[in-house]
Amino acid sequence: MEVSDLELVRSAVAGDDAAFHALVDRHAKAMFRVALSMSRNRADAEDLFQETLVAAFRGLKNFAGRSSVKTWLLKILTRQAYKSWARAKHRRATLSIDAMDAERQSSGLTADAGLTTEGAVPAIERRLDVMELLQHLSEPHREVLVLREIQGLSYDEIAEVLDVPRGTVESRLFRARAEFRDRFSGTFG
Repeated sequence: MEVSDLELVRSAVAGDDAAFHALVDRHAKAMFRVALSMSRNRADAEDLFQETLVAAFRGLKNFAGRSSVKTWLLKILTRQAYKSWARAKHRRATLSIDAMDAERQSSGLTADAGLTTEGAVPAIERRLDVMELLQHLSEPHREVLVLREIQGLSYDEIAEVLDVPRGTVESRLFRARAEFRDRFSGTFG
């Protein structure tokens, strides 16, 4: 019989490092997907994931069990993402398509399936994947879309992760979907 998340937390608080590792193993894949969605590149996602694990380990004693461990971990990840965004805010700026291409190539990310050997394909013909599109949404809209559409969390779970009322989640999600449609309406055409 599988040990519950709550039992693993209790064991980890009591000093059982293996219990914490088992908890991380159980939730790592989903957490890393969210970290990728909230980061500009894989390296930033890895940093965000590691910062989340450190914060979770430090906060184990404070876990009261009022929410699921998954929700608690996602809340920590979201807080860490906010901290990361705040640190990087001064250097973020709107980039041209060419600057985004250069940044993607330097970071090892390539979302252009149609890139030819002669160089860049005209911007109108570019096919960008959803993760790339999410990077250009406002931070609150990106996180609510990731939590709802990619992670499949309920409105109540999202409200708990983001520490906002359910109505705020509903309005942010409505606006996020509208922003996504408005900004990228011709991208997949």
